[in-house]
Amino acid sequence: MMDRPQFRSVLASALARAGGLELATPRMTAGIDGRRTGRRSGNALEFSEYREYQAGDDLRQLDWGVFARSEQLMVKLYSEEVDPRCDIVLDDSASMATEEAKAAAALGLAGLLAQAAANAGFSLAVWHARETLEKEPFPYRPLEWSCGAFDGGASPGEAFGRFAGGFQSRGIRIVVTDLLWPEEPGRFLRRLADGAMRAVVIQLLTRDELDPAVSGTVSLTDAETGEERELAADDALLARYRQRLARHQELWSRAAGEYGVRLIRLTVEEFYPGWDLQQLFRCGVLK
Repeated sequence: MMDRPQFRSVLASALARAGGLELATPRMTAGIDGRRTGRRSGNALEFSEYREYQAGDDLRQLDWGVFARSEQLMVKLYSEEVDPRCDIVLDDSASMATEEAKAAAALGLAGLLAQAAANAGFSLAVWHARETLEKEPFPYRPLEWSCGAFDGGASPGEAFGRFAGGFQSRGIRIVVTDLLWPEEPGRFLRRLADGAMRAVVIQLLTRDELDPAVSGTVSLTDAETGEERELAADDALLARYRQRLARHQELWSRAAGEYGVRLIRLTVEEFYPGWDLQQLFRCGVLK
């Protein structure tokens, strides 16, 4: 776990990296007066395009000028005004602090994304996944967030299951987690994606979690339950671990594709402390 001074130092570094970065709004174009507009038909004043009249269309949207010139019945489509919204969920479970750098990377990434959302004018909500989802009272002020302990005893999957509230509709939802929990991913991803314009899961794992470099007898402690086991870390055990992790990763990849969730995988040592954001730019999360 990180103490409070280090907590503030990590967040200060991440916020400095955020600088003038902005969270990208998917499928958006600039609207009038600087507002963002979607590409659906709506009631905003920003004209989008024409299409041919279809039975049932609102006759008030017909362009009689076009009809007079071409005798074609064309309907005016207007872009829908969108108030950009973002929900960020930070996994505050104990598995996120198995290494100090992992906790720092997760905390800093959530703060950086929050700053990028603020820079882009998003309506922002930040949630801590503990026993359930707890709403952060100061989403725009990461240095004042009530997090950094990473001592939650439940997985984000369990926290989502106990969460009776809701996210902002038609917004962007981003979860920062390690995905190292045993529950089937479908229920979690379905809840995350329901009503969202875009849903993103950012998985943070250390090199040791991806490919353990251990030998001999090792003592393992479950970060959430505290259960301890001693195991002989031979080649066969490590091979089984890698196979199970590969199956776990593939299960999440398939489920993410099924529910339209963008899954981004970051290695802690490559991402932190330099805050390497290239994958987030490539995936259209940041701009």
